[in-house]
Amino acid sequence: MKTLENYFAQDVTLPEAPGGMPGLTNSEKAFLEKYVGAGWEGSEAAGQLARPLEPERVMMPAGQAPTQSAGKAAQQEQPDAQPGQDLEAGLMAEPELRLVSFHVAGQLFAVPIMLVQEVLRAVPATKLPAAPAFLAGVTNLRGRVTPLVDLSVLLDIERKDQQPDNFLIVCRIGDMQIGMLVRAIDTMYKAPREDIEWGIEAKVGVNADLMAGLLKAQDRLIKILSVNRLFQKVLKS
Repeated sequence: MKTLENYFAQDVTLPEAPGGMPGLTNSEKAFLEKYVGAGWEGSEAAGQLARPLEPERVMMPAGQAPTQSAGKAAQQEQPDAQPGQDLEAGLMAEPELRLVSFHVAGQLFAVPIMLVQEVLRAVPATKLPAAPAFLAGVTNLRGRVTPLVDLSVLLDIERKDQQPDNFLIVCRIGDMQIGMLVRAIDTMYKAPREDIEWGIEAKVGVNADLMAGLLKAQDRLIKILSVNRLFQKVLKS
């Protein structure tokens, strides 16, 4: 089976990074108006977001040190729609699903790898004073407005140490991308349908409304995040 590095190098294509800030999508505009204000164009945050970052792409297969990778997008640009629910329902119907797992404050989670655009080292963020605590800020990532989500806060997981979140998993649905801050990347799973239990809200102890399923992998139980519900949470909180 392919490693995570091979997957991102061979199976996905990263869009060319535009210079500056191109035309914003509907969701990006709605996000900035909600958390910066109606006059966001003249704000300090807008000035900071005008400068795109040059992120370091990384991949860290289980048990190895991180190395620079040719990380690429797992999903092509989609129209300004809300395809998340249909997309997630389609993933549940797949006979086999590839997932990338990761650590958040000592707990193990996963997301479908086809929704992952790239994996980066954590990047600086512009703070948003009016945003909820789980939003660590926003950044200009390859010319796109990208909210950064502190998953440990969002999922209400107590941090038992002061270790930083070293990596950023960038996911995209429709016309918006979001970066999830995680402690470390774990591995990739190629899971048959019978190893995944969907609709597990009553069986998990952390923010059940954001959980889509549970993967049983040998002696591990890995919670699968609902990327669609995560996006809705960010856009509507």
